[in-house]
Amino acid sequence: MRLSACVLTAMLLGTGPASAESVESAEFRVWGIHPIKTVSISTGPLTVTVAATECHGPDQNAGCRFDGVSNQAVVSVSQKGFVPFRMTSDSQASFVRVAIIRLSTRARHYGVVIDNQWGGSAGGTKVTIIEPDAASFKAVPLTYLGTNALIGEVKLFSDRSRSDGRPAFVLEAPAFNFSGECAACTRGVPLLLGVRRGRSADLSAEPSARRLFARDLPQRKRICMSDFRERNGNCAAYVADAARLGRVRSAWRIMLHYYRPEPEGYPAALRSYLVNGGYISAAEARALPLS
Repeated sequence: MRLSACVLTAMLLGTGPASAESVESAEFRVWGIHPIKTVSISTGPLTVTVAATECHGPDQNAGCRFDGVSNQAVVSVSQKGFVPFRMTSDSQASFVRVAIIRLSTRARHYGVVIDNQWGGSAGGTKVTIIEPDAASFKAVPLTYLGTNALIGEVKLFSDRSRSDGRPAFVLEAPAFNFSGECAACTRGVPLLLGVRRGRSADLSAEPSARRLFARDLPQRKRICMSDFRERNGNCAAYVADAARLGRVRSAWRIMLHYYRPEPEGYPAALRSYLVNGGYISAAEARALPLS
């Protein structure tokens, strides 16, 4: 990426370019190559700039191969008194969403959310949180079950019950698609992630997250109990939502009555999925009948 002398000087000095758009905290902006345009935003003392990397050959990424313009972006973060930070977005990303966020209600601590969207029916993404670390910045990738390949469009979760004001982020847990249904027909339940002690943490079991599952459950239950052929994914999501709310046994009985019994072994596979995803314990799973 080629930077003008004034922009480069501003970044080295730890201040943002004059053209940066002033935005509210948690207000996302989107960078992509259709059309290609540098995005620069600022909130409080912090500035974020997103611009395309240079294409060095057609094999660099899909954008360079098919459009002659790189679909990878360089994300630059600057703040007076801090060492400037730069990272390159994922080579498979279709576009990048960025937002500046408050990291604490106790002080004017700001960070950045970088949402590398892959697109497609599965809605793949990789999310990175940029946080201040002494006089520099550090990148913390959000992960779930050991992987940073996530699903959904990240949203900020407001939890006023937390005294420290630390933000959390809503995504989508991997769906249970044992029946091989279409990706758009089979969506996962809400997933709540955050950064705690400098590492990614799954916050889905915290009491404040219950309202996410309570909001998601009714539609999943309705589809599960319908005659829609590809309903098994929603039956699984309904049970997972209910498990987060402490109602897994009643939801399990309803699922057994309404799920489409193909392929064979669906209840046993769903039970294992719920344990592996942390929705229920192994002891709770043993109490759920398979028929």
